[in-house]
Amino acid sequence: MKTNMQSIINKINQINKTKPLAAALAVLAVLSSGCSINMKHGTLTAPAMARTGTVNVAAAATGTADRPKGANARAGWGRFTIFAIPVVPVYVEGDGNMAIAQQIQDALTQAGYTPKPIDATDPMAGKLLTCEVDKFRFSNYTWLFPIVPTWGSVELQLSLQGPDKRVLWTQHYRGSGSTLNFFDGYSSSCNSAMTSILNQMVMDFASDEFYRALNK
Repeated sequence: MKTNMQSIINKINQINKTKPLAAALAVLAVLSSGCSINMKHGTLTAPAMARTGTVNVAAAATGTADRPKGANARAGWGRFTIFAIPVVPVYVEGDGNMAIAQQIQDALTQAGYTPKPIDATDPMAGKLLTCEVDKFRFSNYTWLFPIVPTWGSVELQLSLQGPDKRVLWTQHYRGSGSTLNFFDGYSSSCNSAMTSILNQMVMDFASDEFYRALNK
């Protein structure tokens, strides 16, 4: 947990010094709603026709000019009071960019391919499927505890590049998720968003357009 717990408690106490029970419940709400994201995904739908072949895929996603660290940047805030004051920074557990790349590999596998993770800087990578993280933002509202709405969205840009870096195929993906699960709201919301995105990817990976780009 990338936060100073005593600092959180102090902020809550300053806001509500005269109501220790309410302050205690607020601390519980902040802690229960989680301050990190354990990135997983749900069941992926099988395509109507699976493909075969090996796909070189970047071993980690990358960021953009607006979000240089990609999924490793702060994903959002846990918020407190009726005014939704940000008190707890939220991050993906471990390396978020590698976690996203792993999930893309899962989508490739579901589409029938054999993914081969490769360092994107390898000059011998050949055709390479890369991912940019355009958006990765989540938030919650703890004032209604024990009802703690948590929501957010993810946007990714996939590109299949040739050895000369020319883009052979590209697609933008967006997924969103929300939950009232105060025990693990951030992970639940993120995993809903990623499952939606990955199912879109599976269908696209199995498409004639992607297959032709991969084999031209």
